[in-house]
Amino acid sequence: MSGESDTTGGSHQWKNPLSTGPSLFSSPDSDELVDLAKARTRPWGILAYQAAANTIGVAAVAGYFAFLYPSSTTVGLNSSGVNVIAFSVYVLVMVILGIPSNLFVVHRAASWVTRGTKPTDSQLRSVFRLPLAQTAGALVSWLGASILFGLINYRAGRIAIAIFLAGVVTCTLLYLLLEGHFRPVYALALKEADLPADKRDVLPRLMLAWLLGSAVPLAAIGLSPLLSPVPLNDQRLGWLAAACVVGGGLVMGAAARSVARPLNLIRLALKEIEQGNTDTYVPIDDLGEIGRLAEGVNDLAAGIREREELRDVFRRQVGQVGFADMDMNSVGPATPSERREVTVLFVDLRGYTRFAELNPPEDVVAMLNRFFSVVVSVVSREGGWINKFEGDAALCVFGAPQDQPDHADRALRAASALPGELAALRSLPGAGIGVATGEVISGFIGTMERFEYTVIGDVVNLASRLCDEAKETRSGVLAAAETYRAARSKSGWRPAGRIPIRGRQARAVVYTVSDVGGRRSRRRGTPWASRAD
Repeated sequence: MSGESDTTGGSHQWKNPLSTGPSLFSSPDSDELVDLAKARTRPWGILAYQAAANTIGVAAVAGYFAFLYPSSTTVGLNSSGVNVIAFSVYVLVMVILGIPSNLFVVHRAASWVTRGTKPTDSQLRSVFRLPLAQTAGALVSWLGASILFGLINYRAGRIAIAIFLAGVVTCTLLYLLLEGHFRPVYALALKEADLPADKRDVLPRLMLAWLLGSAVPLAAIGLSPLLSPVPLNDQRLGWLAAACVVGGGLVMGAAARSVARPLNLIRLALKEIEQGNTDTYVPIDDLGEIGRLAEGVNDLAAGIREREELRDVFRRQVGQVGFADMDMNSVGPATPSERREVTVLFVDLRGYTRFAELNPPEDVVAMLNRFFSVVVSVVSREGGWINKFEGDAALCVFGAPQDQPDHADRALRAASALPGELAALRSLPGAGIGVATGEVISGFIGTMERFEYTVIGDVVNLASRLCDEAKETRSGVLAAAETYRAARSKSGWRPAGRIPIRGRQARAVVYTVSDVGGRRSRRRGTPWASRAD
């Protein structure tokens, strides 16, 4: 079975060498992860590791004797026929007993992976102990072999010691291999469970590497003079020591890489987050300190992602123009307000009350969304800011919170374009549009529990009143004289006289668009249009 699976498109790549872990990023819900976890619970891959580790152990015993005791290999041994028969029978028994028991342990712990169900607490505990459970069986086999062949060859104590040391090497290697082999299964299991609270991984991994690469070889060399029936060849002993030094360095290097590689992955993930890629995910396939570190990085990315989502909601609330001009770290009711000249555009639907009375809420909401989408498109095109939606009306501001010296021109262009674009959507009723220019106070109002950024001033009320009056005009658009005078370009607008404004004593001089395309914005025959709206 392959020990590697590669995915594309930014997902991660799993590799196995001594539990090095993933090399790229992956979603926790990756289909590739599920497929890989299923592959890692199939019996042939596990049996292959078992066979490889045990073969290395047997080769270590044979090489140990052949190299150190070339002239005394059979001294003190029982007849070779007895050892061969005992070895053959013992291996056969271990295979007959070991394979079914190992497969049963894997099936009991990881059957949920192949079925695609959620694991139970018992299965989770068993999954996390799979390498240890598999290694324990191998250790029992090697201890049994050490005792059996030590009794058969009781006059050659080196046999039992050599088999025991080879068993330690085999089990250490097998544990490291299986720990890497089952990492995709860990990652899948940790989607449904928390990391073990007291699990430590880095120190045991390094200690096992030290045991495999240094302790056992040194013990074998140190015990050689005591176990040899004849004087040892000093030159051979020196070569063996040199081989142990080189081999130990290679093993420790692999162990160091197994720790450094996931740390480097986490470093890359932090760099991605720093660059704004908050969708970065570090697969958690380590049960110890590195797994908790990866979990912390994922929590960090999730927290930043949630904050960005809140910022996006806030941006939609105040508009892109307003959002770009605000310091997100110092906003609120305590933020100083400022006085500035702006142009306010107020747009309100005709006949909304009647329409809402005659239609289900779903249709009302759909109609409002179509209406507001046109308003937002036109106003944003001119650099305006949608301050708020109020029922069927929208309050739009030009000149705040960012300075726009030509705010009056922008507002008049938006007011001229809106009737035509709204009329293009024949499912929408007509609308009234009022435009006024003057000084306002712009800033946050409310309390720390609930506040909003808005503009306050008489010009806002005037724009609202002009919007109401505009509903009764042919063009559907009225602009205050102050807006007309403040605009640099006055083309397309004409005087519309003086009109009374509700709540004001003096009449207001107003202007309207010159060309309304030969049609009224207010549609005749619309049964739900009324002056009250």
